Amino acid sequence: MRALGAIALVAACSSPAQPPVHRGGAGSAAPMLAALPKPEAVATAAFVSVAPCARCHGPAEKAMRDAQGRDISPVTDSAATVMALSARDPYYLAAFRRELLANPGAAAQITATCIRCHAPVGFAEDARLTLDDLERGTSDAAVLGREGAGCAGCHAQPPEGLGTEATFTGRAALRTDRVAFGALPRPEAEAMVTMVRTTPMRADHVSESRLCAGCHTVLVHALDGTGAPAGDEVPEQATYLEWRNSDFQDETRPAGPRAQTCQGCHQPVEQGLVTPFSTRPVDAPTRSGYERHTLYGGNAYLLDRLAAKTAWLNAAATPEQLRDAARGTRTNLAKAARLALQRTGNTLRVTVENATGHKLPSGYPTRRMWLHVAARAANGRVVFETGAVDRRGALVDMTGRRLDGPGAILPHVDEIARGDQVAVWEAVPVDATGARTHLLLGTARFAKDNRILPAGWSDKHPDAPRTRPIGVAGDATFVAGKDTVTVKLPDGAAEVLVELLYQPIPPETIESYKATDSPEAARFLDVFDAPPPAEVLARETLPPPGAR
Repeated sequence: MRALGAIALVAACSSPAQPPVHRGGAGSAAPMLAALPKPEAVATAAFVSVAPCARCHGPAEKAMRDAQGRDISPVTDSAATVMALSARDPYYLAAFRRELLANPGAAAQITATCIRCHAPVGFAEDARLTLDDLERGTSDAAVLGREGAGCAGCHAQPPEGLGTEATFTGRAALRTDRVAFGALPRPEAEAMVTMVRTTPMRADHVSESRLCAGCHTVLVHALDGTGAPAGDEVPEQATYLEWRNSDFQDETRPAGPRAQTCQGCHQPVEQGLVTPFSTRPVDAPTRSGYERHTLYGGNAYLLDRLAAKTAWLNAAATPEQLRDAARGTRTNLAKAARLALQRTGNTLRVTVENATGHKLPSGYPTRRMWLHVAARAANGRVVFETGAVDRRGALVDMTGRRLDGPGAILPHVDEIARGDQVAVWEAVPVDATGARTHLLLGTARFAKDNRILPAGWSDKHPDAPRTRPIGVAGDATFVAGKDTVTVKLPDGAAEVLVELLYQPIPPETIESYKATDSPEAARFLDVFDAPPPAEVLARETLPPPGAR
């Protein structure tokens, strides 16, 4: 049942009568995915949408504000997160359509795999939900699906089975009896039951990493034309397993001094007193140690592009909220790694330390991180450079020649002596022929996975087979928690700049789409019409030898 008029939602431009056209190359044209439907207030027998939650958990004059009066409500914070936008993400929609077009006989399996995590509440409402439903459907399940993870996507997960094989790849079940799990020791049930017919329950698991395990452990197989598995298991992402095999895990006792949950990093605690967490009851007390729902990850580029395209996105988040989330994401990225430099003559040793509790970078396998080193002579002239990028964000050598064109797989390097050698940490999926692929359900294996392991990773751990590095054999300096690269500088190199750079969506991935592929691909290229920046994770400068 739709709760019409229950709450005012942030509105953007309505869908155009005719889908716009994206102009591709050489006179090509393709219809472009029209604007997505706006959010709506929905109440079904099993779930309530985000909008009704905002009645009590949205900003108010005397509730959900910090000591400076800033809005820190969960509804506002979460609206601009990649999790909340996971079913509206044009990257996801284009990739989803590409998988379906490549293997239409496996549509049912592809659809379930792609929707269970990106639209979990909609899927739980109706397991027949499709990509077309997400893009333009009007059913309650479609409306709930377009909310991405939504409130219920996390707070309706029961503790049973979390962190186990049965719930990986988005298979964690959601409660459908209007129960919401939370961290408050003694939640006020009457207000939620009255307002949204949902009973709050205290539960420790909402503050534990296993809550995140189901959708951040995605294990897939290449599929044949009937949808049957056609190859070995491929960990599309295994962030939870990487954390579990690290010094940061806290599930096995005793936990070490680095122990930290996923929430501990991605839901930063607001220190000091904050106003009540809810507008109900009216006499709710102030709180301290409140975990924000900002859920900063590693894709500021996506948030920036969506901020420029809100008329198509039609989500509840405003452009400024999306830009704020991008800034918060970059602040989070700046904590991910540390650099240590040691120079002896013309030999520079650069150690990259992973400061996170998972591989760096982790998550979706298009993400990459690389080393940029630029050495200048005393007169300021660049005499050596590796890891430079051009205006497209592509890797180039000192002559401007591109190194990472379509299909390229750059090898793992331990020593750099030329400008066409670049240390790139990434996971590279390939098909059965060994060619680089962008079809995750067509991936036969990873040809390379030299992403830096978290500290404490062990090849004796039960999760080691699924999180092991690939393509680093013979590199004795690639160890748990860090990797060291030796750079041979030329004579005359004085000051040296070293940067650790990162892209969540590299140019090669963007270029793999053509506007004529599908309406989703055309929209993807329209949204990502600015090149991906090289995000700086860490930067150090060495002065000339002998300088103070």
